[in-house]
Amino acid sequence: MRLVSLSLTLAALIGPASTSLATESGFKEFKSWQVLCSQTLSCSMRQFLSDNMISGFELQRSGTPEAPVVLVLSPADSAIVEGDGDAEVQIVIDGGAPTVIGSADVGIDANAGTLSLSGDFIGNGLVASLKNGTTATITVSRGTKTIQGEIPLSGAAASLLFIDEFQKRVGHVDALSAKGDKAPNPAPPLSDIRRLSDFPETIRARFSPGGECGETEETVLDGNALAHKLTEEQTLYVTPCGMGGAYNMPYAVFVEAYGTVSTLAFPVMEDGAPSATTVAFNLSYDYEAKRFSAFFKGRGIGDCGTYSEWKLGEGVFGPQLILIEEAFRDCPSEFNENDAVDPADWPKTWPLR
Repeated sequence: MRLVSLSLTLAALIGPASTSLATESGFKEFKSWQVLCSQTLSCSMRQFLSDNMISGFELQRSGTPEAPVVLVLSPADSAIVEGDGDAEVQIVIDGGAPTVIGSADVGIDANAGTLSLSGDFIGNGLVASLKNGTTATITVSRGTKTIQGEIPLSGAAASLLFIDEFQKRVGHVDALSAKGDKAPNPAPPLSDIRRLSDFPETIRARFSPGGECGETEETVLDGNALAHKLTEEQTLYVTPCGMGGAYNMPYAVFVEAYGTVSTLAFPVMEDGAPSATTVAFNLSYDYEAKRFSAFFKGRGIGDCGTYSEWKLGEGVFGPQLILIEEAFRDCPSEFNENDAVDPADWPKTWPLR
């Protein structure tokens, strides 16, 4: 994932927000589909449908080689996820032969209100049918309850191609859409952290009551936390840390080496002098360049605040962050939603001139 250049109109900034670790380059809309890709190269394409018995449909795929596709359904009728009995799902594209997902491949999450479907959806042709089809008719049965909904597929082909491009699979045998003869790429050195149990015990302790990240809700980890294996004995963890606000989420960066954990400090400028903090807000990480960027919004529309960039260097005692640039803009009393917002044009607090 690349650091994003924040040059947007206020109209764009006022629009729907995406997950913090999915930058502008990892979020696209194609017709009624929203496609969201994270720094770990995990991607999803999803729809939310009103007045439909299937109120949500999502296709998920991780960035690992030959990763399977997972489908997630959100039934509008809660009785499907809260009831008893085995669940079965049938998916029919434009009146063709049904793809049947039996109970062994249907995971039910009553708290989230979702059904998670697993199977070889690439090999059995379902993904190709989604790409080329017009309408998917989905029937969910559990016990005596059956519901059915239709999912429009316009924009699905573009969404699948975008996922292939973001995951660098175009021309490879494990692509969803743009298949070729190339072997799968090596696995990226990143992994998603979706729950506290995904952290090693040395990191989990930081999330205990009274710990520096003790107020973090576990639900914010998914899509926002990751691990980057720097060397065989050294792993970098980027994670939400603490209670976020309406438009600013605090992050911390930990390094685990030989069983010990250190917290990386973010160098900052305070009143014209060097300082440091252990959290940065709305953090983005370019693992290939080993660079971080953060944008603390002075208000929700993002027309003011502090924008910072750091690079990961090697100090005497291990990895450390080095401040490359910091820019600050005070919030104007008035704004125009068509004005361009580009922190590159804001007054620099670092480097000093």
